[in-house]
Amino acid sequence: MSADNEDKPRSHRFSMDDARERAQQAMRKSEFILSRAYGLLREPKKEWEQIKAEDTTVQNILIGYVAPLSAIPIVCDLIGQMLINGDVLDFGQAVIRAIITWIVSIAIVFFLGIAVNVAAESFEAEKNDLAAQKIAAYSYTPSFLAGVFLLWPPLGWVPLIALGAGVYLMYRGLPVLMKAPQETATGYTAAVTIAAMIGTIVLLAIAGSVA
Repeated sequence: MSADNEDKPRSHRFSMDDARERAQQAMRKSEFILSRAYGLLREPKKEWEQIKAEDTTVQNILIGYVAPLSAIPIVCDLIGQMLINGDVLDFGQAVIRAIITWIVSIAIVFFLGIAVNVAAESFEAEKNDLAAQKIAAYSYTPSFLAGVFLLWPPLGWVPLIALGAGVYLMYRGLPVLMKAPQETATGYTAAVTIAAMIGTIVLLAIAGSVA
């Protein structure tokens, strides 16, 4: 009996410690994302050099960085629609659509990384799958963070401006991570951007048909 009583507070303590640790991890992740976004916008070349030196994997980039970040505009849009419309006619369907859109968003970033890598040799750059995925993921950072403006649907155009910032970041990152000559960086960025736009349209059309 006494042993059982001792176990309860101990398990409770463990659960509290676990919750505290997860909260601290989430805080560190948030600080990292904000610091990275600030660094890319303030000193893009310096930040890209730091990103280049980081030891990571494509899986870690997509799951650990892109997945949580890409959820921001989706969740904010869902909340914004509820605030404006007062309610969502079919909340379950809206959630399913949001999940599908989230998966597609991650796929779009992955596709962009593939496009960056495939196009490399055409613009005298070096092929590198990991570096290409870094370019894709971190170039999308401004757009994902700007998703908070979707909490108020009339400001839904702001993330479009952030896409322009992402294209600029890609332009600054290609010479660093993909070793593209500066004279080919503009054409390289344009070609990858066009490919990404086409891929995005196709993936969103597939997501729309599924949802």
